[in-house]
Amino acid sequence: MKDDYIKINRDDRMAQHLGIRVVEASKGYAKATVDLAPNVLNGVGLAHGGLIYTLADIAFAAASNTLPDSVVLNAQTCISYLRPGKVGPLTAEARAVREGRLLVTFHVDVHDSEGTLLATATITGCRTVVER
Repeated sequence: MKDDYIKINRDDRMAQHLGIRVVEASKGYAKATVDLAPNVLNGVGLAHGGLIYTLADIAFAAASNTLPDSVVLNAQTCISYLRPGKVGPLTAEARAVREGRLLVTFHVDVHDSEGTLLATATITGCRTVVER
């Protein structure tokens, strides 16, 4: 369903804790953002790598769960960190690249507010049949 990302904003406690918000979603696509608040910075004042990973994962979750008739869970993530996150807010955009019967694959890019590509990820999810 197109508005399932509202459920992530409402129910995902990790996203709430970190201040991550899904701001857009449609079939096979989602965009999530997060401000660079003090609680998400590492010891040298940059966006924590775990924050960038989680932002990508939340965008993937929102995008993958727009697909019909299943809940998709992350099965594998390959992420490359390209630049440090210095200027917020950060934005992750997830796009479906393959939708199989059991496995789905998404490409996720994370940018800072200046448009600098900070990280890129390929995330494979597994469709599960779970009542929502």
